[in-house]
Amino acid sequence: MDLFWSIFRDFSFIDFLDILLVSWGIYRVLLLIEGTRALNLLKGLAIIFLLLIFTKERDFNALNWVLSNTLPTGFLALVVIFQPELRRALEEIGRSGFLADQFNPNEDLGELVEEIVKTIENSTKKRIGALIVFEQDIGLKDFIDKGVPLHSHITSELLNTIFMPFTPLHDGAVIVKSGFIEAASCFLPISQNPDLAREVGTRHRAAVGITEITDAFVLIVSEETGAISFAKGGKLIRDLTMERVRDMVRTAFKRVIKSRKLFQTA
Repeated sequence: MDLFWSIFRDFSFIDFLDILLVSWGIYRVLLLIEGTRALNLLKGLAIIFLLLIFTKERDFNALNWVLSNTLPTGFLALVVIFQPELRRALEEIGRSGFLADQFNPNEDLGELVEEIVKTIENSTKKRIGALIVFEQDIGLKDFIDKGVPLHSHITSELLNTIFMPFTPLHDGAVIVKSGFIEAASCFLPISQNPDLAREVGTRHRAAVGITEITDAFVLIVSEETGAISFAKGGKLIRDLTMERVRDMVRTAFKRVIKSRKLFQTA
């Protein structure tokens, strides 16, 4: 007890406020980079930093030297590679987005699944091309920012309108995040995988491309045949039934389901 009081005896309200402000600032910065590739790079740099401390205390001189020279390079790469993300973050601060609260969807998850399924069913019957990406653990903010922002509730009417040929947003993908249509007309990286069938078009190659660099789920409807395909982990599964589609969509919403359960049990 004496040790406790000796530590906090000179701890003033200003010290408490100082720590609180620094903690809040770090938290808000992490929120800004959440959903971007920069977050994964920052995690890697944090691991290197912890290893640096460990190797220094254990006298791993050679490994410590390598890590100590790698860390500054990593921070430089963070600034250079993710310069657009840093610029957008500063713009958000200027627009007071730094203080904004996050919004959680309130829709019933079963209804969300059915709205997606109805969209796929309509697209396959009318042979309307569709590309729906479901964000998972790795954020898709880089691709969302390059599309047309919507942040709209999921309805089959809206999705069918987006994918209708010759409408302004029908080109590109729709990205679904946490129960919302986050953006439309998003362009994805095209897969260069030589193992893909030759008849596979750009829409399917884009679906595979995004799953090669993220853990996203993607549903695709062929404009030529109306066939339904699914991409995950760089793999393409073709000719899905509607029941399989329904199961895939439920799986794609697993993060929303987990968040809802945590909220209900809190």
